[in-house]
Amino acid sequence: MIKLLPDNGYKDIFYNSEATMLIIGVDKPYYTIIDVNNAYLRATNSTREALVGTSVFEVFPRNPKNEKSENIELTIVSFDEAIKTKKPHTMTNYRYDIPVAGTEEFEERWWTTTNTPVLDANGEVSYLIHSPADVTELHQITEREQKNEEALKLQRQQLFGTFMQAPVGIAILMGNNYVVDLINPSLCDLYGQRPEEMMGRPIFDCIPFVRGKGFEEMLDSVLAGGAAVSGEGVPVLLVRERVLETVYVNFVYEPYREPDGTVSGVIVVATEVTEMFKARKLLEEAEERARLAVDAVGLGTYDLDLISGEMVTSKIAANILGFERPATRAEYVAAFHPDDLPLRNKAHEEALATGRLIYEIRVIWPDKSIHWIRLEGKVLFGEDGVAVRIIGTLLDITDQRKAREEQQKLITLVDNSVDLMSILNLEGTNSYINKAGMNMLGFEDADHVAQVPISELHDPAHFEQVKREVLPSVMGKGRWEGTMLVRHLKTGEIFPVYNNCIRIDDPVSGVPIGVGAVMRDLRPEIAAKQALADSEQLLRNITSAAPTTLWMSDKEGSVTYVNKTWIDWTGREYAKHLGSGWLHSIYHADRPKVAEKLTGDIVVHGLFEVEFRLNHADGTMHWCMLSGQPQYDARNNFAGYIGSCVDITDQKLLQQQKDDFIGIASHELKTPVTSIKAYTQVLERMLTRKGDVKEAQMIGRMDAQINRLTSLIGDLLDVTKINSGKLQFNDSEFDFVPMVRELVEDLQRTTERHILIEQHEPIGMIYGDKERIGQVISNLITNAIKYSPQADKIIINSCLLDDEVQLSVQDFGIGISEDKLTRVFEQFYRVSGDMQHTFPGLGLGLYISSEIIKREGGRIWVNSEVGKGSTFYFAIPLQPKNRG
Repeated sequence: MIKLLPDNGYKDIFYNSEATMLIIGVDKPYYTIIDVNNAYLRATNSTREALVGTSVFEVFPRNPKNEKSENIELTIVSFDEAIKTKKPHTMTNYRYDIPVAGTEEFEERWWTTTNTPVLDANGEVSYLIHSPADVTELHQITEREQKNEEALKLQRQQLFGTFMQAPVGIAILMGNNYVVDLINPSLCDLYGQRPEEMMGRPIFDCIPFVRGKGFEEMLDSVLAGGAAVSGEGVPVLLVRERVLETVYVNFVYEPYREPDGTVSGVIVVATEVTEMFKARKLLEEAEERARLAVDAVGLGTYDLDLISGEMVTSKIAANILGFERPATRAEYVAAFHPDDLPLRNKAHEEALATGRLIYEIRVIWPDKSIHWIRLEGKVLFGEDGVAVRIIGTLLDITDQRKAREEQQKLITLVDNSVDLMSILNLEGTNSYINKAGMNMLGFEDADHVAQVPISELHDPAHFEQVKREVLPSVMGKGRWEGTMLVRHLKTGEIFPVYNNCIRIDDPVSGVPIGVGAVMRDLRPEIAAKQALADSEQLLRNITSAAPTTLWMSDKEGSVTYVNKTWIDWTGREYAKHLGSGWLHSIYHADRPKVAEKLTGDIVVHGLFEVEFRLNHADGTMHWCMLSGQPQYDARNNFAGYIGSCVDITDQKLLQQQKDDFIGIASHELKTPVTSIKAYTQVLERMLTRKGDVKEAQMIGRMDAQINRLTSLIGDLLDVTKINSGKLQFNDSEFDFVPMVRELVEDLQRTTERHILIEQHEPIGMIYGDKERIGQVISNLITNAIKYSPQADKIIINSCLLDDEVQLSVQDFGIGISEDKLTRVFEQFYRVSGDMQHTFPGLGLGLYISSEIIKREGGRIWVNSEVGKGSTFYFAIPLQPKNRG
């Protein structure tokens, strides 16, 4: 039989609860729905009329397309388990699809559901509260994450396969010893070794003949500086097929970075170019001979005998070096700029090895002017391989050098520009476009640039604008600037750019020879503006929809923004809250406290929280918690606060109800407990007089338990007085050390295992509440006894430090972990752990002690180490202070 629910006002709470709930009868097998709240109706797209009075499995049948699901069977098992055990039963992450109203379709849903039995006065189950939580989105996210992980794993496998099959040599060297962490077959073939011979070994142990050739230094620079190093046609000594040979390679050393950005190794990419290098070298030698023969005409020439040291120069060569007629070699060398002599000497040393001499150097003429020369030469060797002569040319390159420096500056600037820079010739094709421009328009290289007419960089309509407006303006007025549309050669995308064009004229004739252009891609700017607009709109939407109030202030504490929630709470228009106007919505008695808190924390730029009462728009008084987070600008200067305000009225009401209940319960218990204690003591004396020793001892134990209960009631009463601000203090002067000794003497009688050791310095008279301070000391010593069951001593120490009396109680017991030290003085907090059940209590003693010490103007703290014990301290001033 289905029991009817009493209509005693539960519906207002039940219907408006945010948790989805059904009340179900226990009339198995039907399990009739008795009532349903609004949250459940929204979650299942149902109506109360369609559900109430109907079997839960009738209105939510099985999805015929989901044959694998056993959702109904699982639900019945959960109902049965809750009824049988009379305890809540939870089903986690199971599928139960919901019918789509008006159709035969079902909507896939995943749930985590708790079935809670409701017992009647006889302890029997009257109803079940069925509370499902929709976890469909979480389930789908979990499935997507699993698929993403599988895809990432596959991608990594494919990347590794590509790495191993790459036609160029690739390796990863890790650590300062450059251990081979990964190497592909192409690089193994270049080194003439097998992968198993190299993996896990330092690279220079694998190819020892490259040591001392500068490769270590290059790897070190990449590892230390994080910048890539490359080389072309570099000779390397390798043993391949048991033969030591010189091979030529092109290589790049790239830093290998960890996810946090640190460089932990080097990526090596190398390609052998031996045959190409040899062919190029033969070609360069042929070109060199031809060039020397041609350049000798009209250039300064010289012939240096390396055996005798004599040097023969042409008159032009002597003039280039600053002499009117040929001079000796020593005179020529004396004219070289002293700072450039090391470069000249090094070039000569290298020439003896390479056979070619070339260097650029400064010479100082007699008039002290400085000129640049380029000296080139060919080293001739005798039959025995010894260098015997150098013949070559000299060229004054002062003007070229200056022009080259200016040109290099310009090229560097252009190549590193983020904008397109180009030169358009009069035939309608670009003769030059920088790197940024080639990337912007889709060019492959410089040859590609020269082949594509500018008409292909626009669609026909836009190119008409170029012919009609841009080119005539440039050729007629000398320049044009404005926005135009261009086309990407590869993707065909048409996008906006800002183009600044100028006419280039021949410096001699003044005839136009080309058009220069600087073009900026406007897509990033447009995207940034749109992103900023979207971000600002999203922020406005989020703050407007937030259930808590949000606010901002400047560095002076003046409010610059409040969201709609605050406006709704106060019923005042937005403009009236700016500056300090928001304070007018706060209860008048709390305004000074809030204003002082905000102003004070702005000075120190700290986090702050403050409670206050709000004059709510509904005419009632609400309790609120205001918090603020300091903000800083790009230069780390304080810029103001961003904060929130939460309505804590319900929490305040619950706290007050709890305190009222504890206070009433404690007062109601105190009288009967006192009477029981008196009867117990009388009964113990009567049994003792009769000689019933065993029974008297049992009554004595009962009296000890009543003492514990009395202590607990006293703690609860103290807590309610503390929370209501009514804890009484009776301050007076008293002698501190005798008071402590008297307490210790009494407490020593309560323990047979522990010896209470006292260590006191002379203190004298202090001012405070003797009974309350004694209560703190007793609590600390009692705790030390309780939490050191295996120890045999406790040390009580007192002394004077900086006009304060400090007392400590040290035990050698179980100790407290570091992460819990800051919480031991909280109300009702007890340190959790394996031995917690062996130490009974409510967790109030340290909280009460902490509040007493604070109200005496002092402080309390603890040092502890798990397994070694704890030391609790408190310090109070010798002179009285105002209590907080």
